[in-house]
Amino acid sequence: MEGTDRPDGGTARKARATTLVLVAEDERPLRDALTALVAGEPGFELAGGVGDAHAAIELAAAQSPDVALVDVRMPGGGREAIRGIHEVSPGTRVVALSAYDDKATVFEMLRLGAVGYLVKGTSPGEIVEAIRRAARGQSSLSASLMSSVITELAADIVERGEAEDVLRRSEEKFRGLLESSPDAVVIIDENGEIVLVNSQTETMFGYRRHELIGMPVELLLPEGRQARHMEHRSEYLSDPRTRPMGAGLELAGRRRNGSEFPVDISLSSIATGEGRLLTACVRDITEKKAADEVVRKSEERFRALLESAPDAVVIADPGGRMVFVNHQTEALFGYTREELLGAPLETLLPERVRDRHVGHRFGFLAEPVTRPMGIGLDLTGRRKDGGEFPVDISLSAIETEDGRLATAFVRDISERDTRIELEKALADRRALLAHLVAVGEEERRKIAGDIHDDSIQVITAAGIRLQLLRRRLEDPEQIELLRELDETIQLSIARLRHLLFELRPPSLDNEGLSAALQMYLDYTRPESSTRFKLNDRLAAQPEAEARVILYRIVQEALTNVRKHAAAATATVTLENRHGGYLVRVHDDGVGFESDAIESAPGHLGLAAIKERATLAGGWLRISSVPGSGTSLDLWIPATPAPAAS
Repeated sequence: MEGTDRPDGGTARKARATTLVLVAEDERPLRDALTALVAGEPGFELAGGVGDAHAAIELAAAQSPDVALVDVRMPGGGREAIRGIHEVSPGTRVVALSAYDDKATVFEMLRLGAVGYLVKGTSPGEIVEAIRRAARGQSSLSASLMSSVITELAADIVERGEAEDVLRRSEEKFRGLLESSPDAVVIIDENGEIVLVNSQTETMFGYRRHELIGMPVELLLPEGRQARHMEHRSEYLSDPRTRPMGAGLELAGRRRNGSEFPVDISLSSIATGEGRLLTACVRDITEKKAADEVVRKSEERFRALLESAPDAVVIADPGGRMVFVNHQTEALFGYTREELLGAPLETLLPERVRDRHVGHRFGFLAEPVTRPMGIGLDLTGRRKDGGEFPVDISLSAIETEDGRLATAFVRDISERDTRIELEKALADRRALLAHLVAVGEEERRKIAGDIHDDSIQVITAAGIRLQLLRRRLEDPEQIELLRELDETIQLSIARLRHLLFELRPPSLDNEGLSAALQMYLDYTRPESSTRFKLNDRLAAQPEAEARVILYRIVQEALTNVRKHAAAATATVTLENRHGGYLVRVHDDGVGFESDAIESAPGHLGLAAIKERATLAGGWLRISSVPGSGTSLDLWIPATPAPAAS
């Protein structure tokens, strides 16, 4: 056919009335869902779906697609696929797909030539819009990624401002990314005056761009909040720190017509030669508010479920006072609900063990480990009339906004004579536990890989299928039910992505210990009032085994700082020393008596991390003075002892 033999397929591409899309994704359920999404979208044409880099490059060479969706982690390598596609079909624009959103991977994909980066779990509507943007040569990034890229590019403009050509290209890319953001982006100077907005800001607030430039940012706020916001702005400028979306603040925007609407805002600051600039990414969360109502109803169903449980269910707050009991608890112990709520958990125990149980309770809440029923412990409950009876109890912990809650399912085993079987089960569990501890870190890696390569892919595919189904429905009630189900799926994907980071942060393998710890501090900063700082003095990153040991110990130490230190600041210092790696974690918190702390309830973690350091062939020292903070010093050799693994 005339004009189709050009290397970049340019003539054929211009002749098409539709957007030709290639899908490169190794997980079949997600690949099938994506191809179905593309094939069913008006104005799109499917070039094909493939599962590895080599097949993607071959298909791009044969079809010269307008847009290629490419999985970052796929057989043959997503990076190699992007390079190869650009070589055989230079006009094809690539949108990268990944379950991770670490900045290093995002920038690498953009440097390779990708025009967009989508995190798996993105809604089908956003995927379709990203393809359309890519076909027009526009970028597609989420709000958090957009904020990181804007900050990085702005810094690049400032640092390399003397090179006019570099400056021009950076500014063009900066403005292109700004306009491609799905959120409103507002940049203000130190006086609070708006210096730059994108088109989404005009759409969201109803102003034209020239009406906003030079105006106070308070113009976009409800009148009753403007004066207070000026104070907040001054406080933020005195101590700027990145604030991500979802920080739980009740924020509102005001349109030009005076109407108000709920918003979520992420903040970041950029230091320039002309002063500090503040970047705000603003998202309309009207629909999210409706989703919160769905969560409330879910909590009601949760309580109903606990009420129907065959066992007594008792939930206690961090102080050990009961905040929830079900009907079976009243029946088993002989108390009314009113008598139990607010009372100490020890009310349900024999008097002779109550004092000892207080210590156990504090220890469990400090270091919770889920304990199932049937592990052979001799446990006893006490009824209101003083009668005692043997019980079996399963324990678990729940993280809430009000702190960690302990949940106990209590079963009366007076009629059960299973001592021999319980002892055998206990021996089996001990053997299994020893094995799990030995392979724990490898298991974390495997689970994270399975979540990424299977669970997230399948759930994402299900979400896309739901959206395809939604297009065929006309009944408003069915559409609403489908929307609620889609919100549940998106929440599941978000939680799985957070679990990926907790299990095995990708930067630990890709970039090393320093980057992993910095990302950990960034993730946990919104959860604590303590300001964390990382001093990286390492000449080279530790080998894989050493970096894992150091990361886990520092992670445990920082958890102790957040829970116990009440510190204003905490600093982590990394350096090479004596043929190994020295780490210091120092805080200016309340401190403690060093001699007594390891035997105190709630501080078993210190003994555990000291033992881990010893097994690695190193040492760990803790020094603290009440009122003067705490220092933890850790050293392990560059090649840890075999026992550490």
